[in-house]
Amino acid sequence: MRNAQCVMKIFVAALILAMSLMPRTFAFTINGAEVEQVALAAVEQALAERGETRRHEIYFTNHAPDLKLPEGVVDIKANLPAPISYVSLTPVRATVFVNGRAFRTVSLTANVKVYDTVLVASHDLRIEIPVTAEDFRLSEVAIDGRNEYIKDVAELEGLVPHRFIRGGTPVNKGYFQQPVAVNSGQRVNIIINYNGIKVSAKGIVMTRGRIGSLVKVKNETSEKILTAKVIDAYTVEVSM
Repeated sequence: MRNAQCVMKIFVAALILAMSLMPRTFAFTINGAEVEQVALAAVEQALAERGETRRHEIYFTNHAPDLKLPEGVVDIKANLPAPISYVSLTPVRATVFVNGRAFRTVSLTANVKVYDTVLVASHDLRIEIPVTAEDFRLSEVAIDGRNEYIKDVAELEGLVPHRFIRGGTPVNKGYFQQPVAVNSGQRVNIIINYNGIKVSAKGIVMTRGRIGSLVKVKNETSEKILTAKVIDAYTVEVSM
């Protein structure tokens, strides 16, 4: 009896092994383009969720293969394992389910380009040279999603580049700064604000400074060295 049971177990195990080695029978083939459409929709959804309404382009750098599937109810779901990037590739994972069970996961990489109409430099802009409206033009460009680009040239009024800006470059306010307003040895008016009372004195600037920055200034009368905020090319303010 025991021998018969052992023989039966061996037979069943051999049958299972043989079946596992047999070629699988597939009912139909799903086109890779269908998988890519679901992946594309996932990227579009992610853009919508972050409030992106600007013109954009999405294309995949690789293609999903055609898949042979067993018979059953087929569903495709896609997700983004990382945030969308406007400057590098964005990974997308598309999983094909058959009868509710994951059958195959396809990894795709999406190149996402988002465009906006912003100010770009009309020509090379050099450091410390004041800019005017003629130095810029509006143009639709691919943006990087990290910088807030400028659309109104009025935002740059009175500023100078603090770095070399090549012609055709989209500009943001971080590229600019206030111009140098006072230089060492320059005579200025010192406004001294003491508990709401303002008095003025003559002084000599000891360090170069831009509007809004702090400089050292010497009171010509007392010869005391003070720290003052640059108001304009003729005035500094000391708060006490």
